[in-house]
Amino acid sequence: MDKVKILQVFGDPISYGGQERFVYNVYKNMNNNNFVFDLFTPFYCNNKEISDLIESRGGKIYHYDNVFESFDKNKKYYIRTLSDFLENNKYDTIHIHSGSIFTLAFGARIAKKAGTKNVIVHSHNSGIKNLKYKIIKAISRNIFLKNVDYYLACSSYAALFKYPHRIIKNKNFKIINNGIDIKMFRFDEHIRKKIRTELDGENKIILGHVGRFAPEKNHTFLLDIFYEFKKINNESILVLIGTGELQKDIVEKAKKLGLSDDVKFLGTRDNVNEFLSAMDIFVLPSLYEGLPIVGVEAEATGLPVISSAEVVKELPIKELTYYFSLDKSAKDWAKKVDNILKNVERKDTSEEIINDGYEISDVAKQMENFYKSIL
Repeated sequence: MDKVKILQVFGDPISYGGQERFVYNVYKNMNNNNFVFDLFTPFYCNNKEISDLIESRGGKIYHYDNVFESFDKNKKYYIRTLSDFLENNKYDTIHIHSGSIFTLAFGARIAKKAGTKNVIVHSHNSGIKNLKYKIIKAISRNIFLKNVDYYLACSSYAALFKYPHRIIKNKNFKIINNGIDIKMFRFDEHIRKKIRTELDGENKIILGHVGRFAPEKNHTFLLDIFYEFKKINNESILVLIGTGELQKDIVEKAKKLGLSDDVKFLGTRDNVNEFLSAMDIFVLPSLYEGLPIVGVEAEATGLPVISSAEVVKELPIKELTYYFSLDKSAKDWAKKVDNILKNVERKDTSEEIINDGYEISDVAKQMENFYKSIL
């Protein structure tokens, strides 16, 4: 089999989000070296791990460093940059990743117009069903049906939120789990002690969150929850891993709440697994998600996850997953966190994660077989 180039398109920066992590994990664990991935974003790429992997296998990262800002400006950058790129670079297969209906639909139209044989769209999250959503979904319906060859999604809800309902039972639709490396995310008591010492949290309760500082992650409410939790247990800290456009606002709010010494802003980390072992509970008050890969990673370490009820209810370990409504107050959330911590014990969950189909080697094989089937 000759080398096959596949273009992986992102409508966001290539950083440390779930979409990029999915592509990285899948590609790293593929046994077939005949696939070469090129990556495209109109914005920046600051993920060295994924850059090194792609380039080591003969692929390229195409990034154009437009400023990532408002939706209206971002969509203009995306349409113009992708159109110009595909005028000069031809691919038989293009795989578009996004949590945005606009990015998936209009990316597909640009790709098909450029003569792409196989156009794949991949929904990585859901969203809020407001008027804007209804208008974009109505506009995108025929664009999808005319320009997309294959539909993928991380969950059934992420699919139904984005795609025309008639395609869900189509043979060209597949749910692909957000796979993880079980060996990497097993709970490690030695690592736990090491990281907790580094955080000056040996005898403290550690609440944790991993995610880009973006509106849908709801960091401002997370700070409110932690503020209330400190009233219940003052010997506690909040660990935040990630970067993003709202980080300065969240740092400022932590100062106003008097939490600067107790909220640890750790930026991007390549050892998230170690921090998950160190945490006592993972707090995920997102406005929406498809199926949060970091939630799967957290549960793989035996960490309990309290998630907003608005997140798709498909996290794998039921006894470690607690859904709580965003209609509840921050004080109610804090009480719920305290209750969970009193009633949950850490355990090895690796077999359950594997049995539910989240082991990355299995997911990588599934993606490899999918690519082979459409060539």
